[in-house]
Amino acid sequence: MLRLRALREEQGKTQIQMAEIFKVSRQVYANYENEINQPSLHTLIMMADYFECSLDYLLGRSDDLGNINILPDYSFQENFSAEERMLFKIFRELSIADKKILLEYANFLQEKHGK
Repeated sequence: MLRLRALREEQGKTQIQMAEIFKVSRQVYANYENEINQPSLHTLIMMADYFECSLDYLLGRSDDLGNINILPDYSFQENFSAEERMLFKIFRELSIADKKILLEYANFLQEKHGK
């Protein structure tokens, strides 16, 4: 996990923000960065997907970011409304920067409405 801190700092994020993204406490996330604790495989995959790098790069086993393909799993959409499916389709087509802006706005709306 030697690269976790560098990847976070490259994105200008705090440990608190990263902890929220990965659904862990700030202390747990800090322990990942400091290699005190190791994240689960599921969390490692989430991190690699978030930073758009290979697991080998994330773990310091390679200097190559890797050509990764995140395969979409659309099976969970079966219970989505037409609006939700449209929102998901639009989101998938946005740039990484625009996805982050949209997520920040969605979080703002959620907080605004107390949810």
